[in-house]
Amino acid sequence: MSEERRIPNDWQLKIKWNVKLFYIINSKRSKYLDIFYKYYFRLGKSYTLPVFIPFFYYYGKWIAILHLTTALIITGIIMPLIKYTFRHQRPYKLLENVNLLEPVTLKSFPSADTAYAFTLAGVIIFYAPVSIIALFFIYALLIAYGRVYMGAHFPVDVLVGGVLGSLSACLAKYILPLIIDILPFSLPL
Repeated sequence: MSEERRIPNDWQLKIKWNVKLFYIINSKRSKYLDIFYKYYFRLGKSYTLPVFIPFFYYYGKWIAILHLTTALIITGIIMPLIKYTFRHQRPYKLLENVNLLEPVTLKSFPSADTAYAFTLAGVIIFYAPVSIIALFFIYALLIAYGRVYMGAHFPVDVLVGGVLGSLSACLAKYILPLIIDILPFSLPL
């Protein structure tokens, strides 16, 4: 029995600027960017969280860690729900002449790596000075750009991933007082 799709698998191809911008970013090759992104893209993976935790603890103590945890849980719930609702194919499966610089699996829309990076950047806004906030947003923007540069995502994927990560950070801040109220212990300051 075949499954009927309500959302066509090539819907992103119908967004002309999405395809055009993908080719602009993905076709402009630089050996330096290739080398940079060969390693840098790993910072968009959730296994890098131990690298970032000290920043959150230093600037916001346990409240920032709880905020970050809550935001990442929200992101971690929303992303797979959207990915498997849309089940959108990667650019290399839908387009020709895609420079793919990493093996990719799962679905394309939205970009989970970008959502992760923007969740981190969105949470740090509430705790760190402007210089650190700027560094986190540069980090997130480089992850987002790299996902298209490496051929893993369309621009719409990273745009929506960035918005979802940022919204998760804000939603987590909003519900943080409710979470603190139900904790069976008090957070050390």
